[in-house]
Amino acid sequence: MSTSGLLAETEHWVPTSGGHQLHVRQVPPQGGTAPGVLFLPGLFSDGGFFLGSAGRGPATVFLDRGFTAHVASLRGHGRSRWPRRRAYDWNFDTYVRHDIPDLVRGVAQLHRGPLFVLAHSMIGYAVLAALGVDPALQRHLAGVVTLSSAVNDYSEGGAGKRVQLRGAAVLARLAGRFPAKALKQGRWDEPAGLMRQFADWAPKGEFRSADGATDYWQALSRVTLPALVGIGAADTFHASPARGRKLADRLGGPVDFRVYGRQTGLSWDPGHHDVVRGARAEAEVLPGVAAWMRRIATGTPANEE
Repeated sequence: MSTSGLLAETEHWVPTSGGHQLHVRQVPPQGGTAPGVLFLPGLFSDGGFFLGSAGRGPATVFLDRGFTAHVASLRGHGRSRWPRRRAYDWNFDTYVRHDIPDLVRGVAQLHRGPLFVLAHSMIGYAVLAALGVDPALQRHLAGVVTLSSAVNDYSEGGAGKRVQLRGAAVLARLAGRFPAKALKQGRWDEPAGLMRQFADWAPKGEFRSADGATDYWQALSRVTLPALVGIGAADTFHASPARGRKLADRLGGPVDFRVYGRQTGLSWDPGHHDVVRGARAEAEVLPGVAAWMRRIATGTPANEE
């Protein structure tokens, strides 16, 4: 048992493939039956994106409303444990078929009440792909929320996006991994295989496994859980409203698609990160997400959210 600010927490490590162990911070301690949220951070990030060591961050919005937080880090990130041999030998498909399913199953064993996933950015569409590839995972969850999640293509962003995606893939191949920390783009590096998939998908708007055997776009139709897909109005490069809508429209269950911005009642037009992090997000975006989860967990009609 350890303490984070005023929040009592327990730490867990969920085993997954290749000898990796994925770190999960559970706040408050297990044993309650309140709704829980499995927080999954995006590219270059760890669980600190949602809950810092001082007990502050987006997850506190949910803790203040009676939810239990399960804040996770993927392999190679945060306090997740490496095997004896360190190698950046995974890709997007590894997250889809190993890390995410193992985290969902592992956290479901810890949590006795309704459980939701809230995922940011790239991990949002990885979660949806995982639930479509293995629909049995959905029985562990009450619903799923993705924020700032949309598969990149060349329909927006112009030449800059082409240069960035291709350049990142080439750099990662030469370096053995994408050096996000050295380039000050994030706290953790990502494998070359992941960056190559991004670059391969974008020209044709594809979303598939590296071996071409699994079309993730098709798999999304098997996601029948209630889903909230949220995009910041000013997030035009990484996850635009148009591409967020494309992701939402592929899902097979009830979907609440939200574009957060001035036109929908916010005081500003959020971008990729500030739709989740910061005082404005905590005051104007996340309370509505928590209310949506509470409604799904209790079966409250939508007009009473």
